[in-house]
Amino acid sequence: MDTMMKSIITEKDLLRQILLLEELSNHKTITAKALAASIQTTERTVFTDIQYIREQLPDGWEIEATSNGFSLLKKDSQLTNQLWESFLPLSIGAMLIKQLFFAKGISTQSFLHDSGISFETLKRHVTKINRGIKPYNIRIQLNAKQAKLSGSEISIRVFFHRLLLPFTHNNYFFEDYAIHESHYLIFLQSLKRQELDVLSEEIFGTCWFFINTIRIKANCRVNALAFDPLDPLFLQYQQSLQQVYQKEGVYLNQEECFFSFYCFLESWNYNNQWTSKIAVTLDAYQEIKQSVQRFVQELGQELAIPLLSETQLADNLLLLVLKFNESAKLSEQFQLEYQEMMHIRQHNYQAIFERLRKFILDPKFAIVTDEPKYILNMASLLVQQAVLQARPVTTRAFFFFQGEPAWKVFLQQEISDYLGSRIELVPVEPAEFAGMTTRNDDFIISNVPLDDPKLPVFYLSMLPTKNELNQLTELIQTYYLINQ
Repeated sequence: MDTMMKSIITEKDLLRQILLLEELSNHKTITAKALAASIQTTERTVFTDIQYIREQLPDGWEIEATSNGFSLLKKDSQLTNQLWESFLPLSIGAMLIKQLFFAKGISTQSFLHDSGISFETLKRHVTKINRGIKPYNIRIQLNAKQAKLSGSEISIRVFFHRLLLPFTHNNYFFEDYAIHESHYLIFLQSLKRQELDVLSEEIFGTCWFFINTIRIKANCRVNALAFDPLDPLFLQYQQSLQQVYQKEGVYLNQEECFFSFYCFLESWNYNNQWTSKIAVTLDAYQEIKQSVQRFVQELGQELAIPLLSETQLADNLLLLVLKFNESAKLSEQFQLEYQEMMHIRQHNYQAIFERLRKFILDPKFAIVTDEPKYILNMASLLVQQAVLQARPVTTRAFFFFQGEPAWKVFLQQEISDYLGSRIELVPVEPAEFAGMTTRNDDFIISNVPLDDPKLPVFYLSMLPTKNELNQLTELIQTYYLINQ
């Protein structure tokens, strides 16, 4: 479950039970010991919680206990959404947030009556929720008459997008999901007919479509939004966006239309393939485009990677800059959605970080921000991806293995695949290795003792054990995302 939903489930026991249920749904069979370790509790608590969960499960679901562990079973027609429909309503925080999603404010007395709690208890729940949503610059204001969300409407929608994205396709917060989804898919299909289609995150975009529709219907509107009504990309999609919202009975004013466009733009994937129409539209941003191309060319020269210009880095950086360039205010507030991306360590990209800073802060890009950490980190990710594509970073694992030749060649292929593309498995004999040039990050995989090896040695059995493979996994983690 996403950390944002966890932060609004204010009941400790209920959160633990929901996490346990989630673990059961993610495993065919899992032991009580593994469940306890996963959710950081005791096996005794696991058994107690499973008994409670069994009583709350909707029809068509059951938890089966065997000698191998517990299994969550369902009938073929049952949807995972039914689990959340049964358990999330038990959370005061989840129900309060859900009601505030559909309205500017709700009656405190009505909520207390429906939930069966006191005003003081509700205040304690609201205090906990406000701690969780504080990073989004919003809070719940509560008094004896009314509860409402305070903060800018943009920040409120950004919060709901982060909260609801994992649930959009499960239809928990949205009724008649198939109908609403079909409207958005029709919108995407119409763009394809107009040759305005792009590779995009469909669920990401659909979630924004729902949120905008529902908040506008609740008369919670985006106001005082500065933008260029003659922006070429906006004009390209304006009519299609107005039409798809009209299918929901929503008529967009100019500010809401631009906000909807910006949400759609945020759903665009990188490494895209532009249609001829979109390519022509992007030519309208010629100054930015030329600056991006010049930066990529110069960076390729600095890093001695001439193939960098043949990657899609220029297109990717152009899209990133345009997302920020379309609206300084929106770019600042949309950064709130994925704040964990702000903490990627700069030293991972030290060779290019300062170069990127100068590039991003070029006045022609109109990126108004005091500390552009987010866009710098996003740009550095795009650069790093392109660098890895143009010049894959590899280290060498020298494979010393003595055994039956057919088994050796089979095991060599298996281990090579297991190590992944960033580690080159090099089969060698001891006599060959003596004259080879090695690098600091090289290492040896061997099933025989080696005298005075120059490099770290990882030993494997003739038939590698599960524990040895797990140790090998630990060894290679530093070459992949888990160590970033």
